[in-house]
Amino acid sequence: MTPETHDAVLVFSKTWGAVYLLVVFLLAAVWIYWPSRKPTYDAAAQSPLREERIQR
Repeated sequence: MTPETHDAVLVFSKTWGAVYLLVVFLLAAVWIYWPSRKPTYDAAAQSPLREERIQR
């Protein structure tokens, strides 16, 4: 691989890698904060606070 090719691949991967990670982050944020998912996450947030008896 020539230095010019290496530099081109490096620029491509840095640019599109950052774009890819940004898109994945935004999709995850939309998925989590979507209004219809609120009851699921509210229940998960309250689960450590519930008193459950451990049966032995």
